[in-house]
Amino acid sequence: MQVTVPECLPERLEVISYTNEFAFLYDDVMEKLIDHDCVCLLDPPGRAEQKASRANALQAQVFQEILTIDKPRAVTSMKAWSTFLQLASRSRVRPAETLAEYLPMRLSMQESCKLSRLPLHLSLSVCTIWFGTLTFGMGLTIPDEELQVCMKLARPGHAAISLTNDLFSWKKERVVAELAGVDYVFNAVWVIMQEGDAHGNCRSEAAALAMCEAEIRRYIAEFDGIVEAARRHLHLSRNTLAYLEASQSRGELGLEYLLSAVPSIDQF
Repeated sequence: MQVTVPECLPERLEVISYTNEFAFLYDDVMEKLIDHDCVCLLDPPGRAEQKASRANALQAQVFQEILTIDKPRAVTSMKAWSTFLQLASRSRVRPAETLAEYLPMRLSMQESCKLSRLPLHLSLSVCTIWFGTLTFGMGLTIPDEELQVCMKLARPGHAAISLTNDLFSWKKERVVAELAGVDYVFNAVWVIMQEGDAHGNCRSEAAALAMCEAEIRRYIAEFDGIVEAARRHLHLSRNTLAYLEASQSRGELGLEYLLSAVPSIDQF
């Protein structure tokens, strides 16, 4: 997390590391906790309740700690965390058939926003937890009058983060889907494979992975231009600009880490 969020306040680094580890490394566990039917299929009797108990205890401990550090921003982070958990259940919903339809689904889930009372643009599952991480970790408060502008500007950056997460978690999510006996994966790679090429033929897994990486690079380049223009021409608050710059760094570092961990996309 110190690399991912280098501007994180030192006293907050440990607790946001816990929240992100729980959210991203064990997101399959959270999906099972939300989807009780799937838990029953994959886990022996009693295991679901044990997992739920441990997850609830960890969540309560984290919430209590961040409340003692910075209550106003902790509340924002807690709403983002709650929305993330709600959206994890969407992994059991069949995704769109094209990438052009899939990303807007990830970027604008209105029902979840109503439940959490978060703005529409904070509904992206990956970026809800990212918004909470940044605002709490860096001690940022986005002014109400700039929030919608900030989220609109950050949209390509959020897309890059979301696709990077999909690319990184593809193999794990594919295995979970197979174990659950479903024929789809709520993941951009699966969507790209099903969408097919210009001739209507399904893409291979390798081709879909390569296309997903290309889309990440395209969104990162687009967001780089947006952030640079915001620095030069928009009169944004320091906190809003800091959020955009941190999101920019996260997208670039995420792809760099992914490619360094797996030098060849064919090794997925």
